[in-house]
Amino acid sequence: MHFSIATIAAFIAVASALPAYNHVVHEKRDAAPAKWVKRSKMDGDVHLPVRVGLKQRNLHRGDEWLNEVSNPSSKKYGQHWSIEEINDAFAPSQESTDKVLEWLSAHGVVSVGKAPALHTLEFDMSVADIERLLKTEFFVYEHTETGKPHVACEEYSVPAHLREHIDIITPTLHFDSKPKSAAKKRYGVSKTYKDTDVQSCVDTISPDCLRALYNIPDVSSTKPCGENSFGVVEYSDNSYIPSDLDAFFTNYSKPAVGSYPELVSIDGGVIDDSNVTDFELHGESNLDFEYAIPLVYPQKVTLYQVGDGGFDPSNASFIKTKVVSTSWGQNEWELTPAYERSLCHEYMKLGLAGVSILFSTGDYGVAGSAISGDSCSNGTDRFQPDFPATCPYVTAVGATMVDPSIKDLASVLKNGGQPEIAINHTLSTPDGEIVSNVKSGGGFSDVFAIPDYQKDVVAKYFKNHKPTYSAAQYNNSGHARAIPDLSLNGAKYLTVIGGELTTSDGTSAATPVLAAMITLVNEARLSKGKKSLGFLNPAIYKNFDRFGKDVTVGANPGCDTEGFEAVEGWDPVTGLGTVDFEKMLQVLGEL
Repeated sequence: MHFSIATIAAFIAVASALPAYNHVVHEKRDAAPAKWVKRSKMDGDVHLPVRVGLKQRNLHRGDEWLNEVSNPSSKKYGQHWSIEEINDAFAPSQESTDKVLEWLSAHGVVSVGKAPALHTLEFDMSVADIERLLKTEFFVYEHTETGKPHVACEEYSVPAHLREHIDIITPTLHFDSKPKSAAKKRYGVSKTYKDTDVQSCVDTISPDCLRALYNIPDVSSTKPCGENSFGVVEYSDNSYIPSDLDAFFTNYSKPAVGSYPELVSIDGGVIDDSNVTDFELHGESNLDFEYAIPLVYPQKVTLYQVGDGGFDPSNASFIKTKVVSTSWGQNEWELTPAYERSLCHEYMKLGLAGVSILFSTGDYGVAGSAISGDSCSNGTDRFQPDFPATCPYVTAVGATMVDPSIKDLASVLKNGGQPEIAINHTLSTPDGEIVSNVKSGGGFSDVFAIPDYQKDVVAKYFKNHKPTYSAAQYNNSGHARAIPDLSLNGAKYLTVIGGELTTSDGTSAATPVLAAMITLVNEARLSKGKKSLGFLNPAIYKNFDRFGKDVTVGANPGCDTEGFEAVEGWDPVTGLGTVDFEKMLQVLGEL
């Protein structure tokens, strides 16, 4: 949709008679995120793409509507909405649209587009004009590690009478150009490609190890349901190398050789096949697809390759698959609450549409995306949960590892035991090698309230295992969204990078694996004429005792503390625990 000059001509005529606007601060930040340094004033002649998010109607009913289609106890379970129904239900009022257009026209904006989701106005404007529009100043910031620039301001204002009509405006003070992948560690390995016996899974993980750990069938000889779909989000410049995927598949999933994800480019996202040995450029994407594809093959996997747009609250509607896995995130404190709520609402809408959204929880324990070592990422003692994992409308995935002391893994699995503990940076193999440098992210949100589906388990946690940390260190109210929801293995995944076999760690390894499992459950449901699972959490929390395994050993250190501890029941290290796929299929497949 586009508002042309003719469409807003009436507003321009009125504008000349308007009194001077009384501006009030709409959003403000006290400091730039970690590792960003202000360098210089932004050139006023440069044009930027401006997005004005309008307040949406009926957001207060989002929880109610999502619960109706996601809670197995509801009579409307599985009755997902169409995109048109979602857009109509949450579209801004005509009054909001008209008043904001009137304000923009008074400042010379004569051509305004409207995003497909109907709640965002789009136009280009010079920095100097944006500064006058929003009573602000723009600066160029530089990332101290990557050297990449980012344009932002420290606060911006809007006319007082428009505050009730405007949600957020970008680009302003949101450092959203690119989120961070869950930090993985790379190790050399002495293993050959042929080490696939179950006991080898204590040391390294392959697709067959995951099948053994979680009772996942090999579906490579089956015919996929045409209605099923599975997507993985990556952020440029990180992209996969086809030859690496083929080298991995040749040894661990022969039927998948030559199978690559189908590309959907978002905001200019491209596949960059340069510097093939660069782990930072290709490690995340290679890891995701070297495991996502074999576990669901021959089901096609979609790659949503996002360019510099990053997390755009007007842009989540690009998701078209029934499951989407994202191994990227940011410290919750690095984005503004308004921005995070806006994006979270888009995930709520995707849940209404029947999409399952999964995010990793980060790899620095309670320290968030740490500045260095175990120090808190915001320079204080406060623990830092990861966003979007803290959004209550996504499934947050933590990481575990096989206990390296196990001598007979096959027997443990045969007897239905739990061979895993929280991923742990303090344990070493018999030869003295640290098993993993990752600490699974987890904790309690400072932005989002606790959702109904996890109130009981979190209340039990605080009643029986409340940590001794103070309210200054974390949100200990018992009323905050708590993460993770589930965990899976995230240690020593065999991966091929630049033609060489290595291993990778992280919650980002666990996330696409759980997403692949959900895709297989959807396959069974769709084949029976049922709907996709959609938003997972209500069904998971209600039924976990029927298909899950508790994890009670380990912790997630950070912020110069021991972090939280894994305990009986839900905990902020491994969530509810891990899953048995066959049991999960039986339970969730029949809802």
